[in-house]
Amino acid sequence: MAVFAWDDSFCTGFAVVDAQHRHLFELINGLKDASADAGRDEANLNTLFQQLAAYAVTHFKEEENLMRAAAVPAAYFEHHAKIHRNFVAQVGELWNQRGIMKSPSETIYGFLAAWLSAHILGEDQEMARQIRHARGEPENGLASAQRAAAMTPILQQALGVLYQALSRINRDLAETNRNLEAKVQERTQELLQAEKMASIGQLAAGVAHEINNPVGFVSSNLGTLGRYADQLLKLAELGAATPAGQASGQSIDLDYLKTDLHDLLRETREGLDRVQNIVANLKDFSRIDQSEWQEADLLAGLESTLNVAAHELKYKADLVRELAPLPRVRCMPAQLNQVFLNLLVNAAQAIAGHGTITVRSGTAGQEVWIEVADTGCGMDEATQRRMFEPFFTTKPVGTGTGLGMSLTWDIIKKHGGRIDVSSHPGAGTTIRVWLPVAGPNERHVAG
Repeated sequence: MAVFAWDDSFCTGFAVVDAQHRHLFELINGLKDASADAGRDEANLNTLFQQLAAYAVTHFKEEENLMRAAAVPAAYFEHHAKIHRNFVAQVGELWNQRGIMKSPSETIYGFLAAWLSAHILGEDQEMARQIRHARGEPENGLASAQRAAAMTPILQQALGVLYQALSRINRDLAETNRNLEAKVQERTQELLQAEKMASIGQLAAGVAHEINNPVGFVSSNLGTLGRYADQLLKLAELGAATPAGQASGQSIDLDYLKTDLHDLLRETREGLDRVQNIVANLKDFSRIDQSEWQEADLLAGLESTLNVAAHELKYKADLVRELAPLPRVRCMPAQLNQVFLNLLVNAAQAIAGHGTITVRSGTAGQEVWIEVADTGCGMDEATQRRMFEPFFTTKPVGTGTGLGMSLTWDIIKKHGGRIDVSSHPGAGTTIRVWLPVAGPNERHVAG
């Protein structure tokens, strides 16, 4: 059953354009019916969608040919043609990403029907005016006023569909956000407990990829929906200025709808920002695109590592930052982030109840240092002598491999640095990592 039936208000006055608009309505409504009836028949739905997409492209070319023939202003022609191109790209992406939607047929159909209605009532009416003006044909002011009154209920329907689509996308985004955060925490926790430091970069890359796909799709749609909503609201306000429109506007509480629509857009954008922050933290931590030697900001890497380890730390300790500015250091950032992560996780695991973890930084001569101090159980001298040996661990069987600190030592040694350890049983542990600013080939020991 069609949400938007053809109405004379859609007429532009150009027979070929109006006939194609009618057929587009039929194809969109046919796609809706097929979505309801076809169940899981993806091949049939895909065929119908491709037919719709092909016909839309043909129709857009027909409109552009009319504008060329009438010699409308070049700036307007490019504006209108750009809308056509954006629509084709947007709908293709919408179709490709339907798998992440809870109600793909409703979302896609609502978008297509609302877009077509808004486009015909807004942009295509302006196109018709531009063509008539270029041809020297007069405008009928009375007819324009009557058309505005007739457009009001149709615009209200379009606003309603967009409102519902935004609500669905907002709800789906919130759930996706929760699921992705849980997935990040679950996968990160597994690797932390097993101390498989070499896998962290691959984990971050995989999760970042999983998150970026729906975020890119939703972000693109959100921008488009925002523009369409503004255009439809402007048209609705014009229609509501007529006597017929005033009554209709009051019946749907147009003022409330405008406010809530903008709130939905804002809340959706906030959800996107939160997901994008997760991706940024993971990418900064792993530096999956920067695995070579380079000048790096170690404190930025430490902060991203703290964000990744937040789930591990927040239940065990209060975090204290005593961080002094550092110069940029020649290093491999992803490897040093793994060192920071290992030190932080070890510190948390050394605390039996709830304690404090303090991170500090400083410089001395041509070296910089970063240290992690905890209020945990501490280590005796025998444990300290063996703590960097491969496979040595004081953790219960099944909770550690004994490779974490061995890997830490190897990474710092490769960077031309050193590690200082201060620890006493029952008095906590402080581990300070020293690194030469110039990199491993030009190490200068602090005096």
